[in-house]
Amino acid sequence: MRISSNTLFDQGVAAIQQRMADMLKNQQQLAAGRRILTPSDDPVGAAQALELTQSLNVTQQYKKNLDQANSLLGLEDSVLGQVTNVIQNARVTTVNAGNPTLSPDNLKALAVDLQGKYQELLGLANSKDGQGQYLFSGFQGTTQPFTQTSGAGVYAGDQGQRLIQITNSRQIAASDSGQAIFKPGVSGQDLFSTLDTLITQLQTGSITAAQLNTGLSELDTELNNVLKVRASVGARQRELDSTGNTHDESSLQYQTTISNIQDLDYTKAITDLTRTQTS
Repeated sequence: MRISSNTLFDQGVAAIQQRMADMLKNQQQLAAGRRILTPSDDPVGAAQALELTQSLNVTQQYKKNLDQANSLLGLEDSVLGQVTNVIQNARVTTVNAGNPTLSPDNLKALAVDLQGKYQELLGLANSKDGQGQYLFSGFQGTTQPFTQTSGAGVYAGDQGQRLIQITNSRQIAASDSGQAIFKPGVSGQDLFSTLDTLITQLQTGSITAAQLNTGLSELDTELNNVLKVRASVGARQRELDSTGNTHDESSLQYQTTISNIQDLDYTKAITDLTRTQTS
């Protein structure tokens, strides 16, 4: 079979074009730092890399959710710490009111002091997060939970806890309701009514030992409840830390495996490029 000069010429041109295409692909791989530029470069590897990338994205989204939950719980813990201080200071004031040498005016001055603590407590109960949502209103983030300026605290929120997904099978409560913290279910008793009752009694310029003991007992009960909620917040934060470490380890494993599948062997790529250029 005779091969014409045109055929030989066409074959030579095709060979040159193929080498140029190979060289361009080598250059693109070197520029991108990746061996797999399109699925056709390695269909199996591309499919594995895509699946791993999707898993990595999901894990990173859970990590963002976890960071959000940690931020909210950290803020709640800070506020509850301040609430604890207010209750402890109110208890000290109440104990001082039992001093038999105090005059009626002295007791009225203590009432003013407790009134200030009442207002401080009210402000803490109506704390907001960085997004302007009320921390302690349950699911109703835009509803101010407490509006009283005296008397028992009337709660306007609900008893819900805002849940945030931190793994495919785990949601964590990133908040606690004002009902659970300030009105713990004891009939007729909450932090606000306890303080208001003590204020009213001290404003008369006289208070009995029985009244003081009742007030102190209620403050202790309410303090223990706040500490219980705060301990729960701490336990959730520890879980978030542990889960976050797991997410970090998983993300690193995904990234390493993806890199092994699709990243470029620079030594081989440069050798191939040089060989192609020479050819």
